[in-house]
Amino acid sequence: MSITNGVSEPADAQARAGLLQGVKTYLRGLAWPIGEIITDHAVHSPHEDVAGDVQSQKDFPVTCHLAVSTTVTSHGPTRLRSLLPPANFGAVIANAVYRSSYPMEENYEFMKSLGLKTILTLVPEELSFDYMNFMVQSGIQHYQTPLPANKGEIKVQEFQMKKALDIILDRSNHPILIHCNKGKHRTGCVVGCLRRLQGEELNHILDEYHTYADPKARILDECFIQQFDQRVCAYTARSNNWFPPLIAAPPPSPESPVLTLSVARPRA
Repeated sequence: MSITNGVSEPADAQARAGLLQGVKTYLRGLAWPIGEIITDHAVHSPHEDVAGDVQSQKDFPVTCHLAVSTTVTSHGPTRLRSLLPPANFGAVIANAVYRSSYPMEENYEFMKSLGLKTILTLVPEELSFDYMNFMVQSGIQHYQTPLPANKGEIKVQEFQMKKALDIILDRSNHPILIHCNKGKHRTGCVVGCLRRLQGEELNHILDEYHTYADPKARILDECFIQQFDQRVCAYTARSNNWFPPLIAAPPPSPESPVLTLSVARPRA
């Protein structure tokens, strides 16, 4: 182990170089445009869809920040019960956009406390009667926009992502909860594309994705996020004030010289 600028580095530089080359070869095989940020990120962060012989979680550990959970008191009046959020719950935008895994019955009281107006489900399975009844009784509108899982290949289409994002971008739907099954991949992919629309840097977006997806992060989700064409949602985003208004160019200063063009007329 060598020390450079106070930071420890692997003693075997050739092993690291070989690892980097292996990751690059793997990513090229995906037949998807891959940038340097994704390549470097793939070397340093574990992904379940990157072969174990290419990437070593032992050599490059990643800290996973888990959502805080509380204990449910099953007995006693409702007002004395602890509120239990769904697994992988988090606030994407405070008081407006939330994310989680598939809510269970024990999560309903917590969800009521959020004052949800909308729930967006990203998986195709039919909802249970209890879940549907909870939303009806709570006055929560429900949208089901299934997204395929990016396993083996990138399967999410941009029109599918646009359909989900258009619901989220519509501020009249807030507060809104986005969920899939585990709150990791489909939900992480949607939130990552939303962050792109917000102008977040890709490195920060990938870090957030790993916060919820580790240790099962998928490089294919991250590739889709990187290549997502934000223009497909530009109209909805601008209509709902997600983009700053266009600023008209200021008039020229009176002190600025005015340039005029003259055209010489041909002599008769």
